[in-house]
Amino acid sequence: MDSTVIRDTKVGVLDKAMRILQVFPGGDVALTPQQIARSTGMPLPTVYRLAHVLSEHGWLMKEGQQFRLGMTLLRLGAMVAEGIDVRSRSLPHLRWLKEQTSENSELYIRSNESRVALEVVRSPHNLGAFVEIGAPLPLHVGAGGKVLLAWLPDQEQSDLIAASVALYSNYPLSDMQALKSVLAQIRDKGWAMSEGERASDVGAIAAPIFDVSKQIVGAMVLAVPIVRLGEKERAAYVPLVCDAARRASLDMGYLAQEKHAI
Repeated sequence: MDSTVIRDTKVGVLDKAMRILQVFPGGDVALTPQQIARSTGMPLPTVYRLAHVLSEHGWLMKEGQQFRLGMTLLRLGAMVAEGIDVRSRSLPHLRWLKEQTSENSELYIRSNESRVALEVVRSPHNLGAFVEIGAPLPLHVGAGGKVLLAWLPDQEQSDLIAASVALYSNYPLSDMQALKSVLAQIRDKGWAMSEGERASDVGAIAAPIFDVSKQIVGAMVLAVPIVRLGEKERAAYVPLVCDAARRASLDMGYLAQEKHAI
């Protein structure tokens, strides 16, 4: 728990219960009623009574003579996290990416063995979008699809690649292990690039978006006509895509801990 000051709501019991919950610095800490009483300044009998009531409702867990934060808090926290919409959280960063590059920015999510564009912010240079929102596309082809695969467990990767190849037979795969090697490289450097894999005249740069549970939930993609994607542009665009994905991840509640995570 953080050190936010609990505001007095004039509902005495609720205020006291919140003061008790706020004492705990984290879910792995167990405190005795005496420790809680010292930290809150509340009488020990009051702490005993409220701590037992909170444990009955799952807000605290009783372990011998100590209490720790309960599973109800975890469940409610997960519900809040699930309610955070990756599209709405990513849209400002898609717009920023488009303005920095004057190229199409796209948001993809995985849907079973496919990837689907949730949002497209169009460049003023392009007559149309390179992808239709909601249209399923192969997961094993293109920078966006590979990013969505790269941070998955090994067996799940293999299963999804096989399913995508079977569903999108017009995009055959000759070497599963070669693709998995590419995915490992993508995960190591933190981004992917493709040229002409799905559409012959379009290239893409993609980076992962993670949520509060450190799971990949989307791919931030910059789609650029190959004629405008030279070495100079690639060098300039990669850090911009990675930064947009990083900030979208932070807005999803993600806190990066690993090298090359985002």
